[in-house]
This record gives sequence, structure tokens and C-alpha cells, in this order.
Amino acid sequence: MRTKEEVAMALSRNEFIPFFQPKFDLATGTVTCVEMLARWNHPELGILPPSQFISLIKGAGIIVQFTDNLFRQSLASARNSAKKGMKIGMAVNFSPVELQDSDTPRRICSMVKEYGLSFDQITIEVTESDTAENYSSVIKSLTTLRSQGFKISIDDFGTGYSSLKLLSDLPFTELKIDRMFIAGISKNRKLTGILESIVDMARRLKLSTVAEGIETKTQLDFIQALGCNVGQGFYFGAPARDFDVTNATEDARLTMAA
Repeated sequence: MRTKEEVAMALSRNEFIPFFQPKFDLATGTVTCVEMLARWNHPELGILPPSQFISLIKGAGIIVQFTDNLFRQSLASARNSAKKGMKIGMAVNFSPVELQDSDTPRRICSMVKEYGLSFDQITIEVTESDTAENYSSVIKSLTTLRSQGFKISIDDFGTGYSSLKLLSDLPFTELKIDRMFIAGISKNRKLTGILESIVDMARRLKLSTVAEGIETKTQLDFIQALGCNVGQGFYFGAPARDFDVTNATEDARLTMAA
């Protein structure tokens, strides 16, 4: 069991690091973006997933410092990748606690400029199941970021109770279908209808659709037939420390053709 004090100390020691998982265009197999995923490089236990520490980070009241630290590390990786000729997008999840601060858009813009990246390379992900005390302030922050050119994604779509309200209130450009729907398509026929409705709705709203958690060829074939734009999951490859996705596109094309 970890403690709030331990995660605070780990943050001061820069033990939290970003891993990156590619998102693939399902029509071409090319990498369109990488999603930043937090990991704890624990000195004794090795690499730990978010389930081992995120709740403690939030409980310790250091989620803003935690996110900014990982964002800076990720921006540095993106800059190094761009120097090698690989300019791809990056998606980062920001908590509503951070977004309800009116200064957050300015701070995000400042960090992106500092590392020489363009705003349209960055996708701000907002998890549907998270809640904010000041909802109107979150709307204002995301609207400001969208006006500057950032892409805005609703993550884990379908897992909360406010999906449609979020879609009507916020300037989303992307909708990420939660992995629980993808995992259950072979067992629950109702999910087929639900997924068809989600993809059709996103198409009508001119939103890109991302299918998370693809783990089998059956799932890949299904979401391709459904018309999803982008896919992500272990079927293509696990998250990795290296931002370099030079070989990822060729691997994805071979995987999709298998």
C-alpha cells in the first residue's frame, strides 16, 4: 500500500514518467498521435500503473503539479522527435480540478510555446467520469484552448451519466469510445447497436472517433466496419517509454493486414 506522503516525495524526485501509446488511422495504418500515459518508476517495485497512485495523487492535492511535470517531460520528448523529422500529435489528460482554474489555458499555451510545438499538435483529453466543482469554469477553459487551436477529446465516452450534456456544452473535436464497449462486442449483441449509434452520432457532429482497448483481430475488424476513424490498444502494441514511433506504422499495417 502506498501513502500520500510517498507519492508527494516521488513527485519531488521525478519518479513519475510518461509512457506513450500510438493511435492509428484505421484507414491507412499510420500513427496520427500518441497518448501520454503516466507511470511510476518506483525505485524498489519497478514500473507501476496509474491504478497504484492516481487516487493518492488526487488525495494529496498535487494533481496540478503532477500533470504539469509529466506534460513538460512529454513536450520535451515531442520536441526531440520533431528534430528527427517526426512531427506527430500528442494527447494528454487534464483533470477538471486543473481546468477550472482560469489561469490554466495560459499556462498550457506557455509550456507548449516553450518547447516549440504548435497548439494543434496537442489534444486535451477530459475524462467523462471526472467531475468538477466549477463546471462553467471548465467550459470556459476548454473553449479558450479550442480557440487557440488545441484539439479537445472526451475520454471514456459512455461510462458516466453526462455524455450528451458534455457534447452539447463543450467544444470537442474527438470522442473516445471506452474500452468496456470494445471488449464486450463478442458477448453482448446490444453493444453493437450502442456502438453504431455512437459512431453515427459522432459523424453527424463532425467528431473524430477513437476506439480504445483493441486487443483482438475480431475487435479490429468490427470497429473498422463500423467506421471508426482511429484505433488504439494492445493489439497494435503496448505503451512504451520511447516517443519514437518510426516502426509503429509499418507494424500496424502488417497487423491490420494479418
